[in-house]
Parts: sequence; C-alpha cells; structure tokens
Amino acid sequence: MQNDNILEMIKIDKVFPGVKALDQVDFMVKRGEVHCLIGANGAGKSTLMKILSGAYKEDGGKIIFDGKQLSWHGTEARRKEGISVIYQELSLFSELTVGENVYINHYPKKGGKIDWKKVYEDTQKLADSLNIRINAKARIADLNIGQRQLTEIMKAIACNAKLIVMDEPSSTLSKNEFQILVQVIQDLKAKGITIIYISHHLEELFLVGDRITVLRDGRFVTCKGTHELDENTLVEYMTGVTMSQGQQEERKLHKVSDEVVLELKDLCNHKVNHVSFQLHKGEVLGLYGLVGSGRTEILQSIFGVVPPSSGEIYLHGKPVTFKCTKDAIQNGIGLAPESRKTQGLVLPLPVWENMSMVALRKFRIGGKLHYKRIFEECNSYKGRLRIKTPDVHTIAGNLSGGNQQKIILAKWMMKDCDILLLDEPTQGIDVAAKAEIYKLIGEMTQMGKSVIVVSSELEELLRICDNIHVMYDGEQVIQVNRAEFSSDYILHASVVGKPSAQAVN
Repeated sequence: MQNDNILEMIKIDKVFPGVKALDQVDFMVKRGEVHCLIGANGAGKSTLMKILSGAYKEDGGKIIFDGKQLSWHGTEARRKEGISVIYQELSLFSELTVGENVYINHYPKKGGKIDWKKVYEDTQKLADSLNIRINAKARIADLNIGQRQLTEIMKAIACNAKLIVMDEPSSTLSKNEFQILVQVIQDLKAKGITIIYISHHLEELFLVGDRITVLRDGRFVTCKGTHELDENTLVEYMTGVTMSQGQQEERKLHKVSDEVVLELKDLCNHKVNHVSFQLHKGEVLGLYGLVGSGRTEILQSIFGVVPPSSGEIYLHGKPVTFKCTKDAIQNGIGLAPESRKTQGLVLPLPVWENMSMVALRKFRIGGKLHYKRIFEECNSYKGRLRIKTPDVHTIAGNLSGGNQQKIILAKWMMKDCDILLLDEPTQGIDVAAKAEIYKLIGEMTQMGKSVIVVSSELEELLRICDNIHVMYDGEQVIQVNRAEFSSDYILHASVVGKPSAQAVN
C-alpha cells in the first residue's frame, strides 16, 4: 500500500556556528497536496528547504521521499530524485531563450547533437498544457517577472519533478500575474505534482494551500488544514504573541512639524521628470507606484547615487549638490536600499562591523578605534531593535532577512541620520518583523527624524505614512495626506497615471 506522505522529514537538526537553526523538526507532506510552510524570519524555513534540496546536510534526523530514505549527495542527486526548488532569486540565464533555460540540465539529443527542434516543441507543449502564454523562443531578458517565474516552474517540470518547492513565488508579481500563478499551481496539483509553498503573505496561503505547517525559532509548532485556521491564529502561532498584544504596538499618530528638512524642486534624472515635494521634520512620506515608475530613482538622486540632470535639492533651506553617497551621509542622510544583501550589507562581515561602518569616526580616540565602545553600542542596538543573533560577532550573512534589515536600520541610527530613505523596507520579511520595523519608524519620527518610504505594498504606506506621493512612468500624479487616504483613489492613479474623476471621500 502506497504511503499517503510523499515526504517525511523526521527529527531534523541543523547547527551553524553559534546558532541552532533546526531543533528536532518534523515535516510531513501528503502526495499531491499544496503544503504551505511559514514562520517568522529566522524560524528555519529556508534551512529546512535547503536540507531537502541537498544544499545543506542535516546534522540529525532522516528524510524519506517517495518511500525511499535519502542520503546526502548534493542538489543534483535530489533533483534526480524528483525534488526541485524555485528560490526567490530566480536562477535563469537572461541571454538564453525560454527553451534553453527549461532544458538546460538535460538537453534532448539527436545524432550526438542537441535537438533544438525538440527543445522548442516540447517547451511550447509544456507551456500550452499549463495554459502559460509564453513563447519558447523568447529571451528571458525580454520577459516580465511573472513570465520568468513561470519559466522556472516549467524548468522544474521538465526535470520530472514530483515535488516543487516555491520560495516566496509572489513577492515580485502583480495581482494579475499572481492569479496566473494560482491557476498554474492548481494545474500542477491536478497532474499529481506536490507543492511546498512558502510565503509571508498570509492571505495567499488560504487561496492556494491545503495544509499549513508553522515553524518558530527552529522548532515545529503546528500543522493544520487551512480550513482550521485564520490569519490572526497564524500570527499567534508564528510569534507566540496574541493579536491583542500586538495591536498595542501600533504607531501612535503625531502632529508633523512645519519645519521643512528636505525639499525637491523640479528634480529630473534619467528616469523622473520635474519631481517636487517637501519633507517635514518628524514626517513619514511615502512614494507609491508600479515597478519602474521612478520611485527608487528619486531616492538615488537624493542620496547621491544618481546625480540629478536638473532641478534643485534643498536641505534645511539651503541648496545642496551631492556628487556621491559620501556627501549625502555627511549631511545626515541614510539609505536602506531595496537589495539589502548586495547594496545594504557586507554579508561576510560580522554584525558589529556592518552596524558601525558609517559611524567609525565617533569611536576614534587618539587616532585609534575604541572597540569596547563599538561593541557596547552595537549590543545596545541589538537589544533595542530585538535583532535575533547570538552576539554581534555573528556573520551578517547567517541571519534572516528581517534581522539583516534591522542591522541596516541600526547602522543609520548609530550614525544619527536626520533623514532616512527606505526602499522596500519590509520586502521578503514576515509579519512580526514588519510590525517591529513599523514601530522603529514611528520611534524615529517621535525623535524628530524624517523618513521617506518606497513600498509596493499600499497597505503598508497607508499604515505608516503621513503623506503619500504617487508616481507613474517617472511623473508625479497625486499627493494625498493622511486625512484623505483612499486606497482606491491611490491605486487608480498609480495604474492609469492620473487622478480618478470621482472626488475622494
């Protein structure tokens, strides 16, 4: 009799230097189901999946897949067993075609040569069978992010995957692209393929999932059917904190000062045209718009990454020109970039070096660094920001995304910046870490700091901002203050590039 479970990960342990990432974790997945795996950043989700994929070797426990106990021989061996992982950072070759990427690990051959006709015919048949509208001969570089995500799925199926792990598959998708993804997942399920679905967007789990397993601090918490759960219950399982406790952490509303700390007048660069706005002391100003609307480029010009081609920037009423990022930093401006791993941190360095790297001058005594003071202040921020790390000597690359983002915030807080630019500050982090970052933003504005936030999550901006400016194709469309916030009005402007005719209520 065939076992109902296609996967059994039993009593899995994994230890990294100074961190027990997994502690006796059990994870069971039924054949042909969509099984959601969730937990706060640092809960152990990624580590568990890397053990499943063969990227890591478990320190204890065993893995049974499709009735066979697996030994560790790396990712290629696991792929041959029928286990495929689609990571958040897609592993496609941009200059190759869809067909070349789909069959890159096992090109069909004829007469000792690659049978390109079969490559493209089989790729197109696969796309058509999943109702994916994509040209097998299209270059990956010419596809949108949703089509690239679907190409990864086809690549997994072409390898005869029995189980596909999808790690944050919707993080960069539009609503329409997500709907296509949901349909493809249903089609895969109908074909008997098992899915493990990882997402920080809790509402998605109830759309795609059959069961949900929750991890917390490297331990198994619960596994239940989606019909037995709701979002509030999931948050309580993930955090160990009841929603009534969490709601007490909401940012307190405050009156924004009349003092203008930063002003843009007709700012233009390669992406944006004639952008003008004022940032006040203690204000959280949001920039909203579709991907490519110019939001990030505004921050880059303010921070000296992309000097403006025309227009003016005023800091505390005086015109300034930042030729490089050093100029902006010296004038009290900090940037938490969208890509925290490649632009915000030096991952091989420890937490303390990442925190203190822009504020080292304040720790110099007699021309030498006072390391005791550095460690004391870093430990202070570790506690204040609730950064989950054994100590400040832990390598930053070993921490979860939410904790890495907190290190970046600590870096600029240690520098005592007056203005903080945050580009997608909560992308790819869990609801608990998001709430903590929202609280930190509120605390900074209470101290008189000013913040500009770029976010693709409108609900996030509605929650934390005092004013929201909407961008469309490099142009400012509307500006809305908190008293006039309307999600429909803002969304309409971001999609069509002009305000709706209907007045805001």
